[in-house]
Amino acid sequence: MHKAEIIAIGDELLSGDVENTTTPFIIDQIRSLGYDLIRATTVGDETDRIARAVQGALGAAEIVILTGGLGPTPDDITREALAKAIDSPLEFRPELWLEIQQLFEQRGKSTPPANINQAYLPYHAQAVPNSVGTACGIIVEHHEAAIIVLPGPPHELRRMWLDLVQPYLERRYPANSLDRQQRRVFKIYGIGESDVMERLRRLLDATRETGVGFGFYPRAGEVHITIKAVGAEHETRALLDHLSVSLQNLLGTDLYGMGEDTLPAITGALLKEQHQTVATAESCTGGLAAHYLTDVPGSSDYFRGGIVAYNSEIKEKLLGVNKETIDNFGVVSEQTAMAMAAGARTALEADFGIATTGIAGPAGCTPELPVGTVYAGLATPDGQSASKIFLPRMSRGLIKTMASKKAIDLLRRYLIDH
Repeated sequence: MHKAEIIAIGDELLSGDVENTTTPFIIDQIRSLGYDLIRATTVGDETDRIARAVQGALGAAEIVILTGGLGPTPDDITREALAKAIDSPLEFRPELWLEIQQLFEQRGKSTPPANINQAYLPYHAQAVPNSVGTACGIIVEHHEAAIIVLPGPPHELRRMWLDLVQPYLERRYPANSLDRQQRRVFKIYGIGESDVMERLRRLLDATRETGVGFGFYPRAGEVHITIKAVGAEHETRALLDHLSVSLQNLLGTDLYGMGEDTLPAITGALLKEQHQTVATAESCTGGLAAHYLTDVPGSSDYFRGGIVAYNSEIKEKLLGVNKETIDNFGVVSEQTAMAMAAGARTALEADFGIATTGIAGPAGCTPELPVGTVYAGLATPDGQSASKIFLPRMSRGLIKTMASKKAIDLLRRYLIDH
């Protein structure tokens, strides 16, 4: 098997200020190509350290992939470090500089002088076009190895990888079909990791000797299961198809999607399929549920609008929540959540309304209503319902995320059941 190594570059990754989402993506891609990933490391913005990391990788791997450090700012030093590592000078590429200038011109802006740094590549290096940014990627064939350098922003890197880098690797380093890995990702909402494991226990035991690998990954109220199999393509596909059916039977509606599916996208697809619409009323989530729903392309077909009713007076005036409901049951209550959802449905003339009200913290709590207490409401043509969730010892941001997902999931399950 061809050996590969990944080097992620950036002080922000080492400090934890920025989550590294590109390395997991490349790991999956490398393994799916049938390559042997021997190491994935992170290096700060320091020329000598990056150069030493590259030299070390070249001594062990045929494929070396670097990410980050290709911008125009002084801490973007990956080009210089790569040139030092392979003892190859940087050279100015006029055609790249022209492309950068044209990109800024299309945006109606003048080109900052600092961006000229992005037009320098190591001698004999191949530029990898970037359709959405100014930083081109780099491919250097160094002796028997290929060094691939890609920009850090995930949306740029993923497009460049799928369109250009993967085809290049498949041509230069073809893998034996028996080495290729296939994988499926299954996404669950509504039950925890231990409950998922319990439901799948017999399936896991039954596949223990088949060489199939299961991975379980909690994700902000969700559990993602990755199933991997290595072997001849038609055999592994048939095996994964069989396991997919088994998972769907065992998990039921808690399994909401696969692959790149998201909870809002699946819910939106159900609304579109049934020619229904939804509106949101949010308090503690501050419009996050509406953001999730509208982050899906084509959401204008089913999303009517949202009201962020953070103040009790706004709940009464815009959503029609009775003052007596708030006085008798409280702002954070099942009754208020249902009234907010019904109010959104009426005010925005939607088929469904979803709502959130709760305490995201750190202030505003009481012994009866601690931080993390949230109610999600749902209003349908049949009436209203609400669900309480308690999210103790979680950050404000995570509480908002999970509360928004809960409200959306209430609607998803209703649409499936009806």
